[in-house]
Amino acid sequence: MPPEKSQTNWRAWGVGALVALVLIVALQNSQEVEVEVLFLNVSAPLIVILLAAVAVGALIGYLAPVLRRHRRGEHQG
Repeated sequence: MPPEKSQTNWRAWGVGALVALVLIVALQNSQEVEVEVLFLNVSAPLIVILLAAVAVGALIGYLAPVLRRHRRGEHQG
């Protein structure tokens, strides 16, 4: 009986690489910046702004397919 090959989990490696990249960029950009969003004017370290932007992007990336599946289910039923 041949030995079993372990499959590489490419999604986990990709997510890990992206997390490492975000952390490297965030840690290299710790200076204070001012950000204007609509009527909100915020002064914060760039690392906080970058991590908040990544969190919002990840949330959108997670919710968009979930909402799309939910809407398809409503139209079919």
